Amino acid sequence: MMETSTDVRNRVFLITGGTSGVGKAIASSLARRGARIVIVSRNQERGEEAVKAIAETTGNDRADYLVADLSLQSSIRNMSEAFKRKYDHLHVLANVGGAVYFEKQLTSEGIEQSFAVNYLSHFLVTNELLDMLKESGPSRVITVAGAPRFLKNAQIDFEDIQQVNKFSGMRATAQAMFARVAFSYELARRLERTGVTAVAFHPGLVRSNLIRTAPWFIKLYGKLANRRAKTNCEVGVHLAVAKDVETINGVFFDDTMQIMPLPHLQDEQVGRRLWSISEELTSLTPPTARKPHP
Repeated sequence: MMETSTDVRNRVFLITGGTSGVGKAIASSLARRGARIVIVSRNQERGEEAVKAIAETTGNDRADYLVADLSLQSSIRNMSEAFKRKYDHLHVLANVGGAVYFEKQLTSEGIEQSFAVNYLSHFLVTNELLDMLKESGPSRVITVAGAPRFLKNAQIDFEDIQQVNKFSGMRATAQAMFARVAFSYELARRLERTGVTAVAFHPGLVRSNLIRTAPWFIKLYGKLANRRAKTNCEVGVHLAVAKDVETINGVFFDDTMQIMPLPHLQDEQVGRRLWSISEELTSLTPPTARKPHP
Protein backbone atom coordinates (compact mmCIF):
# COMPACT_ATOMS: atom_id res chain seq x y z
CA MET A 1 0.00 0.00 0.00
CA MET A 2 1.27 3.44 -0.90
CA GLU A 3 2.61 5.49 2.02
CA THR A 4 1.65 9.11 1.56
CA SER A 5 3.01 12.29 3.05
CA THR A 6 1.37 13.09 6.36
CA ASP A 7 1.10 16.81 5.55
CA VAL A 8 -0.48 16.49 2.09
CA ARG A 9 -3.29 18.86 3.08
CA ASN A 10 -0.76 21.62 3.69
CA ARG A 11 1.22 21.08 0.50
CA VAL A 12 0.75 22.96 -2.76
CA PHE A 13 0.73 21.06 -6.06
CA LEU A 14 0.94 22.80 -9.44
CA ILE A 15 -0.16 20.65 -12.38
CA THR A 16 0.23 21.73 -16.00
CA GLY A 17 -2.38 20.33 -18.35
CA GLY A 18 -4.63 19.67 -15.38
CA THR A 19 -7.93 19.93 -17.28
CA SER A 20 -7.68 16.61 -19.15
CA GLY A 21 -5.75 13.38 -19.54
CA VAL A 22 -2.90 12.58 -17.15
CA GLY A 23 -3.02 16.02 -15.55
CA LYS A 24 -6.72 15.70 -14.75
CA ALA A 25 -6.21 12.20 -13.38
CA ILE A 26 -3.43 13.33 -11.04
CA ALA A 27 -5.26 16.48 -9.99
CA SER A 28 -8.44 14.59 -9.11
CA SER A 29 -6.60 11.95 -7.07
CA LEU A 30 -4.64 14.57 -5.14
CA ALA A 31 -7.81 16.54 -4.49
CA ARG A 32 -9.45 13.45 -2.99
CA ARG A 33 -6.57 13.32 -0.53
CA GLY A 34 -7.28 16.89 0.52
CA ALA A 35 -4.30 18.51 -1.21
CA ARG A 36 -4.27 22.12 -2.36
CA ILE A 37 -3.97 21.83 -6.11
CA VAL A 38 -3.50 24.47 -8.78
CA ILE A 39 -4.05 23.44 -12.38
CA VAL A 40 -2.82 25.24 -15.47
CA SER A 41 -5.55 25.68 -18.07
CA ARG A 42 -5.47 27.00 -21.64
CA ASN A 43 -8.32 29.40 -20.91
CA GLN A 44 -10.55 30.65 -18.13
CA GLU A 45 -13.62 28.67 -19.16
CA ARG A 46 -11.84 25.31 -19.09
CA GLY A 47 -10.18 26.21 -15.81
CA GLU A 48 -13.46 27.10 -14.15
CA GLU A 49 -15.11 23.92 -15.44
CA ALA A 50 -12.23 21.76 -14.19
CA VAL A 51 -12.19 23.30 -10.72
CA LYS A 52 -15.97 22.94 -10.44
CA ALA A 53 -15.80 19.29 -11.50
CA ILE A 54 -13.06 18.56 -9.00
CA ALA A 55 -15.08 20.11 -6.17
CA GLU A 56 -18.19 18.13 -7.16
CA THR A 57 -16.45 14.77 -7.52
CA THR A 58 -13.96 14.96 -4.65
CA GLY A 59 -15.52 17.32 -2.12
CA ASN A 60 -12.33 19.39 -2.16
CA ASP A 61 -13.22 23.04 -2.76
CA ARG A 62 -9.61 24.28 -2.47
CA ALA A 63 -8.70 23.58 -6.09
CA ASP A 64 -7.59 26.59 -8.10
CA TYR A 65 -6.52 27.30 -11.66
CA LEU A 66 -4.26 29.66 -13.56
CA VAL A 67 -4.43 30.38 -17.26
CA ALA A 68 -1.49 29.88 -19.60
CA ASP A 69 -0.99 29.07 -23.24
CA LEU A 70 1.84 26.56 -22.92
CA SER A 71 2.98 27.27 -26.46
CA LEU A 72 3.89 30.85 -25.55
CA GLN A 73 6.76 31.72 -23.24
CA SER A 74 5.27 35.11 -22.42
CA SER A 75 2.09 33.41 -21.22
CA ILE A 76 4.07 30.91 -19.13
CA ARG A 77 6.01 33.73 -17.50
CA ASN A 78 2.79 35.61 -16.72
CA MET A 79 1.29 32.48 -15.17
CA SER A 80 4.41 31.85 -13.10
CA GLU A 81 4.37 35.40 -11.77
CA ALA A 82 0.68 35.07 -10.93
CA PHE A 83 1.40 31.85 -9.05
CA LYS A 84 4.17 33.51 -7.03
CA ARG A 85 1.92 36.42 -6.15
CA LYS A 86 -0.85 34.12 -4.97
CA TYR A 87 1.08 31.35 -3.19
CA ASP A 88 3.94 31.28 -0.72
CA HIS A 89 5.04 27.68 -1.36
CA LEU A 90 5.29 25.10 -4.12
CA HIS A 91 5.96 21.54 -2.98
CA VAL A 92 5.29 19.56 -6.17
CA LEU A 93 5.42 20.66 -9.79
CA ALA A 94 3.85 18.11 -12.13
CA ASN A 95 4.86 18.76 -15.73
CA VAL A 96 2.20 16.81 -17.60
CA GLY A 97 0.72 19.22 -20.18
CA GLY A 98 1.02 18.25 -23.83
CA ALA A 99 -0.63 17.80 -27.22
CA VAL A 100 0.02 16.12 -30.55
CA TYR A 101 0.20 18.31 -33.66
CA PHE A 102 0.06 16.74 -37.09
CA GLU A 103 0.95 19.81 -39.11
CA LYS A 104 4.02 21.98 -38.74
CA GLN A 105 3.26 25.41 -37.34
CA LEU A 106 5.32 28.05 -35.60
CA THR A 107 4.15 29.98 -32.58
CA SER A 108 4.04 33.78 -32.68
CA GLU A 109 7.39 33.61 -30.85
CA GLY A 110 8.99 31.59 -33.65
CA ILE A 111 9.12 28.16 -31.96
CA GLU A 112 7.73 25.01 -33.55
CA GLN A 113 4.40 24.36 -31.80
CA SER A 114 4.97 20.74 -30.76
CA PHE A 115 8.41 21.46 -29.34
CA ALA A 116 7.10 24.56 -27.57
CA VAL A 117 4.19 22.78 -25.86
CA ASN A 118 5.61 19.33 -25.30
CA TYR A 119 9.09 20.24 -24.12
CA LEU A 120 10.02 23.91 -23.76
CA SER A 121 6.96 24.66 -21.63
CA HIS A 122 8.15 22.12 -19.05
CA PHE A 123 11.66 23.53 -19.09
CA LEU A 124 10.46 27.10 -18.69
CA VAL A 125 7.78 26.52 -16.04
CA THR A 126 10.32 24.60 -13.96
CA ASN A 127 12.98 27.27 -14.22
CA GLU A 128 10.54 30.11 -13.54
CA LEU A 129 9.44 28.41 -10.31
CA LEU A 130 12.72 26.80 -9.27
CA ASP A 131 13.52 29.32 -6.53
CA MET A 132 10.12 28.74 -4.95
CA LEU A 133 10.59 24.97 -5.11
CA LYS A 134 13.96 25.30 -3.36
CA GLU A 135 12.50 27.55 -0.67
CA SER A 136 9.67 25.05 -0.09
CA GLY A 137 11.88 21.96 0.16
CA PRO A 138 11.68 19.08 0.38
CA SER A 139 9.93 19.43 -2.95
CA ARG A 140 9.68 17.55 -6.23
CA VAL A 141 9.45 17.99 -9.98
CA ILE A 142 7.77 15.10 -11.79
CA THR A 143 7.69 15.10 -15.58
CA VAL A 144 5.59 12.85 -17.78
CA ALA A 145 7.23 10.85 -20.56
CA GLY A 146 6.47 7.89 -22.79
CA ALA A 147 6.67 4.13 -22.68
CA PRO A 148 10.12 2.66 -21.96
CA ARG A 149 10.11 0.66 -25.21
CA PHE A 150 10.19 3.96 -27.12
CA LEU A 151 12.89 5.45 -24.90
CA LYS A 152 15.52 2.72 -24.54
CA ASN A 153 17.39 3.69 -27.71
CA ALA A 154 16.14 7.25 -28.00
CA GLN A 155 18.37 9.76 -29.74
CA ILE A 156 17.83 13.52 -29.69
CA ASP A 157 18.33 15.07 -33.12
CA PHE A 158 20.39 18.10 -32.16
CA GLU A 159 20.84 19.00 -35.83
CA ASP A 160 17.10 19.67 -36.12
CA ILE A 161 15.84 19.60 -32.54
CA GLN A 162 12.53 21.31 -33.40
CA GLN A 163 12.01 19.01 -36.41
CA VAL A 164 11.29 21.97 -38.66
CA ASN A 165 13.27 20.58 -41.62
CA LYS A 166 11.68 17.12 -41.75
CA PHE A 167 8.49 17.54 -39.78
CA SER A 168 6.05 14.80 -38.99
CA GLY A 169 3.64 14.96 -36.08
CA MET A 170 4.69 11.69 -34.52
CA ARG A 171 8.42 12.33 -34.95
CA ALA A 172 8.10 15.81 -33.44
CA THR A 173 6.16 14.38 -30.50
CA ALA A 174 8.83 11.73 -30.00
CA GLN A 175 11.67 14.28 -30.07
CA ALA A 176 9.92 16.40 -27.44
CA MET A 177 9.36 13.29 -25.33
CA PHE A 178 13.04 12.36 -25.53
CA ALA A 179 13.95 15.92 -24.57
CA ARG A 180 11.67 15.82 -21.51
CA VAL A 181 13.44 12.76 -20.17
CA ALA A 182 16.94 14.09 -20.83
CA PHE A 183 15.87 17.39 -19.23
CA SER A 184 14.63 15.55 -16.15
CA TYR A 185 17.96 13.76 -15.73
CA GLU A 186 19.93 16.98 -16.19
CA LEU A 187 17.62 18.86 -13.83
CA ALA A 188 18.21 16.20 -11.19
CA ARG A 189 21.98 16.63 -11.50
CA ARG A 190 21.64 20.39 -11.10
CA LEU A 191 19.36 19.98 -8.07
CA GLU A 192 21.61 17.74 -6.01
CA ARG A 193 21.72 18.82 -2.36
CA THR A 194 19.11 21.56 -2.88
CA GLY A 195 16.15 19.81 -1.27
CA VAL A 196 14.44 19.43 -4.65
CA THR A 197 14.29 16.18 -6.59
CA ALA A 198 13.39 15.48 -10.20
CA VAL A 199 12.09 12.29 -11.81
CA ALA A 200 10.37 11.34 -15.05
CA PHE A 201 7.62 8.75 -15.43
CA HIS A 202 5.47 6.81 -17.87
CA PRO A 203 1.81 7.23 -16.88
CA GLY A 204 0.50 4.12 -18.58
CA LEU A 205 -2.61 4.26 -20.74
CA VAL A 206 -4.71 7.10 -19.33
CA ARG A 207 -7.85 8.40 -21.02
CA SER A 208 -7.10 11.65 -22.85
CA ASN A 209 -7.84 13.81 -25.87
CA LEU A 210 -4.22 14.18 -26.95
CA ILE A 211 -4.99 13.33 -30.59
CA ARG A 212 -7.97 15.67 -30.94
CA THR A 213 -6.36 17.26 -34.04
CA ALA A 214 -5.36 13.94 -35.63
CA PRO A 215 -6.52 12.53 -38.98
CA TRP A 216 -9.73 10.50 -38.72
CA PHE A 217 -8.04 7.08 -38.75
CA ILE A 218 -5.80 8.02 -35.81
CA LYS A 219 -8.79 9.45 -33.95
CA LEU A 220 -10.55 6.12 -34.47
CA TYR A 221 -7.60 4.30 -32.94
CA GLY A 222 -7.62 6.78 -30.06
CA LYS A 223 -11.28 6.13 -29.35
CA LEU A 224 -10.64 2.40 -29.23
CA ALA A 225 -7.64 2.89 -26.94
CA ASN A 226 -9.61 5.15 -24.62
CA ARG A 227 -12.14 2.38 -24.07
CA ARG A 228 -9.52 0.39 -22.20
CA ALA A 229 -7.66 3.38 -20.76
CA LYS A 230 -7.70 4.30 -17.07
CA THR A 231 -9.09 7.47 -15.61
CA ASN A 232 -6.46 7.54 -12.88
CA CYS A 233 -2.67 7.66 -12.82
CA GLU A 234 -1.33 5.74 -9.84
CA VAL A 235 2.35 6.26 -10.63
CA GLY A 236 1.96 10.03 -10.99
CA VAL A 237 0.19 10.35 -7.65
CA HIS A 238 2.69 8.02 -5.99
CA LEU A 239 5.62 10.12 -7.18
CA ALA A 240 3.88 13.28 -6.00
CA VAL A 241 3.11 12.19 -2.44
CA ALA A 242 4.82 8.97 -1.37
CA LYS A 243 7.39 9.18 1.40
CA ASP A 244 9.47 6.36 -0.02
CA VAL A 245 10.40 8.40 -3.11
CA GLU A 246 10.97 11.69 -1.34
CA THR A 247 14.75 11.53 -1.74
CA ILE A 248 14.91 9.61 -5.03
CA ASN A 249 16.45 11.81 -7.69
CA GLY A 250 17.28 11.49 -11.36
CA VAL A 251 15.45 8.32 -12.36
CA PHE A 252 12.72 7.20 -14.73
CA PHE A 253 9.73 5.20 -13.46
CA ASP A 254 7.57 3.02 -15.67
CA ASP A 255 3.83 2.75 -15.05
CA THR A 256 4.35 -0.12 -12.58
CA MET A 257 6.55 2.17 -10.47
CA GLN A 258 9.73 0.32 -11.43
CA ILE A 259 12.92 2.29 -12.09
CA MET A 260 14.12 1.86 -15.67
CA PRO A 261 17.63 2.77 -16.91
CA LEU A 262 17.73 4.86 -20.09
CA PRO A 263 21.46 5.28 -20.76
CA HIS A 264 21.20 7.32 -23.99
CA LEU A 265 19.07 9.98 -22.31
CA GLN A 266 21.02 9.85 -19.03
CA ASP A 267 24.24 10.87 -20.75
CA GLU A 268 25.60 14.05 -19.13
CA GLN A 269 26.82 15.51 -22.41
CA VAL A 270 23.35 15.12 -23.90
CA GLY A 271 21.81 16.77 -20.84
CA ARG A 272 24.21 19.71 -20.85
CA ARG A 273 23.80 20.30 -24.57
CA LEU A 274 20.01 20.17 -24.35
CA TRP A 275 20.01 22.53 -21.37
CA SER A 276 22.18 25.07 -23.19
CA ILE A 277 19.92 25.04 -26.26
CA SER A 278 16.84 25.31 -24.06
CA GLU A 279 18.27 28.31 -22.22
CA GLU A 280 18.92 30.03 -25.52
CA LEU A 281 15.45 29.29 -26.91
CA THR A 282 13.81 30.63 -23.75
CA SER A 283 16.21 33.57 -23.28
CA LEU A 284 17.23 32.40 -19.83
CA THR A 285 20.85 33.33 -20.51
CA PRO A 286 22.10 36.82 -21.41
CA PRO A 287 23.12 37.21 -25.09
CA THR A 288 26.81 37.48 -24.22
CA ALA A 289 26.68 34.12 -22.46
CA ARG A 290 24.87 32.24 -25.22
CA LYS A 291 26.66 29.80 -27.43
CA PRO A 292 25.45 28.92 -30.91
CA HIS A 293 23.95 25.46 -31.25
CA PRO A 294 23.92 23.28 -34.33
